[in-house]
Amino acid sequence: MAGSSHRLRVAACAVTALLALSCTTPTQPMSLPPVSLTVAGVAHRVVPGTTFGDLIRDLQLHARAGRLLSVNGRVLDPRLDPGEILVNGAPALHSTPLLYGDVVAVVSGVDATEGTERVARILNGRHPAVPQRTLATYPLKQIDTVGRVSGELLTTEFRPVGPGQIPRAVALTFDDGPWPGQTMHVLRILRRYHAKATFFMVGSLVERYPAIVSEVMNDGMTIGDHSWSHPLDPPFAELPPRRLAAEVLDTADQLRAVGAPPYLFRPPGGSYDDAVLLEARQAGMRTVTWDVDPADYRPGTKRKELARSVLSHVRRGSIVLMHDGGGDQHATIGALPLIIKGIRKMGLKLVAIPQDR
Repeated sequence: MAGSSHRLRVAACAVTALLALSCTTPTQPMSLPPVSLTVAGVAHRVVPGTTFGDLIRDLQLHARAGRLLSVNGRVLDPRLDPGEILVNGAPALHSTPLLYGDVVAVVSGVDATEGTERVARILNGRHPAVPQRTLATYPLKQIDTVGRVSGELLTTEFRPVGPGQIPRAVALTFDDGPWPGQTMHVLRILRRYHAKATFFMVGSLVERYPAIVSEVMNDGMTIGDHSWSHPLDPPFAELPPRRLAAEVLDTADQLRAVGAPPYLFRPPGGSYDDAVLLEARQAGMRTVTWDVDPADYRPGTKRKELARSVLSHVRRGSIVLMHDGGGDQHATIGALPLIIKGIRKMGLKLVAIPQDR
């Protein structure tokens, strides 16, 4: 009300002044000065009598609407918060005349993301944990976090709801192949000892050396996805979403193209977060890491040191990280017979990681 009274007083004064001018100088043409005001932080001058609606039309003022977004960024409502154009901090009619010193602000709407809810269910049977670090299996509860409006899946968590069963077995895994010479050397040792293993392969190398992939597959080994280019800097979990998805999916497509569809995924460097786990899961793969890492990639590693490192840490259900690619792996190749014999001496079997999802 105070603002309206002020406008009426100003308008009345203006009329009085006009009448006085008309009485004293009837033969002089009347010329009023322009009205100075501020629009979106910028000084403007308009002719007297310009209305709020005139200003909006002439300057094409528009307040951007705020959107309602799904948990994955999809637009659910393009005009959740329509935004507004204010005169002196308050809404105004389009017919409102603009006065000297008025401040017009364009206030855009604010985007908002839908809320979430959690949906839980107990899975039938026993399953590996996710991510899988060992061969243990558990009764699991699956907890999905979904958008309250869209129902889109944001994250999935698996929680054990009972004790684990640990097989008398160990899984040897080999990363960063297929690698000319080295992968086949590892494969020949596994054949000689009738041992199974799991190979996590890099997509760009699968494309380059498909014949090696076929050899590994034909020997009954399990093959998993290990990204397209094995990025380490920044860590895999910090990649932009599109790049991360391409690293996972392009490798899976390449493996399928050579007849080795993957059901297991290992992120480079073991770097993962909820987004990595979800990307792999939506591609039909379980994320696998390890619980024994002898760091066989370090320069100067000796085969006996490497074998001792593995055998001193391995236990029932262990998943052992080693490498057949990514550089010189002669120590790993030399240590492999010692590792196989040592694990069997413990009364443990050597198995490939089960691919059941």
